[in-house]
Amino acid sequence: MKMKKIVAVVIIMFIFLIITFGEGSKFVFQKICERRETAWPDLGTADDEQYEWLTEAYKIKRKNNERIVIMASDGTKLEGHYYERKKNAPLVIFFHGFRSHSYVDGVPIYKIAQKEKWNVLLVSMRAHDESEGNIFTLGVKERYDCVDWANWAAKRFGRETPIFLMGISMGGAVVTMSSNLDLPDSVCGIIEDSGFTTSTKMLELNCKSHLPKGIPVEVFKIFSNVGTKLWGEFNLKEADACKAVSQTKIPILIIHGDMDNLAPLYMAKEIYNSCKSSKEIYIVHGAGHAENYKKDPEGYETIITTFIKERSTTVHTGCQTVRPAKGVQSDRWKSCQISC
Repeated sequence: MKMKKIVAVVIIMFIFLIITFGEGSKFVFQKICERRETAWPDLGTADDEQYEWLTEAYKIKRKNNERIVIMASDGTKLEGHYYERKKNAPLVIFFHGFRSHSYVDGVPIYKIAQKEKWNVLLVSMRAHDESEGNIFTLGVKERYDCVDWANWAAKRFGRETPIFLMGISMGGAVVTMSSNLDLPDSVCGIIEDSGFTTSTKMLELNCKSHLPKGIPVEVFKIFSNVGTKLWGEFNLKEADACKAVSQTKIPILIIHGDMDNLAPLYMAKEIYNSCKSSKEIYIVHGAGHAENYKKDPEGYETIITTFIKERSTTVHTGCQTVRPAKGVQSDRWKSCQISC
């Protein structure tokens, strides 16, 4: 009789653990990955700096552009907005941050491209804004979306147009994660601003502020890994920026702030050190997460302009196998008021 009670207690505890595990992993998955409509920031509550930035974003949104809709490889409809200034000029395909907007995050590259007469495609990542999808996979599927956008551009504009993939924060991570995939030869470079190594590490670093009291980080890690597999049917470990850049021939430019607390500077250095292709890193002193342009607009513009101009002239020879132009070091570290 006593043994039967023990068995019953064990069974009840086992069932309780399964339910807790299932519900816990589902809660974490929904909190991280499910689509949420993010409202545009309110101009009425913005400070002077935010007001100026958001005003620029609203202007970009209203500028004459071509609405582009493509079908991702998994059947998800993705939307972007194309701004043309000159035929056959370099095209920058820009990817925004997590739960952000392409118009807001794309202000710097839009202004730079406008000045240089480059063309820009501001895309909405899956499960964001106009693009379809209810689940954001933190780079696992989004890296293939980069390939789909690049293939669309190569087909639309031909081999004569040099293509550059650029992203900020989550978008920066996504473009580097795509670097070892089957991108068209006309992709001449990848620009990563405030990206990170893996989504798993990012979640570990930043989960404490979002966790209910009493839940240890280790439990959150288990819930997130199981939740994405069980409820989202994807594996977070598949999206790894360091692994991707170690297998690419595409030139990489990394821009990062030395005061970035969300994606610490060591992540940028890990990506840089893992990269086997032509690479550059530009570190902005005093810049927090995704603040590089705000802290150093001149340096930001210069490093991007130089990177794109040097590599755009080689499109006819095949961008992905080209070496830097004469006088440009392949593995140079650039820094703004800080040495590495």
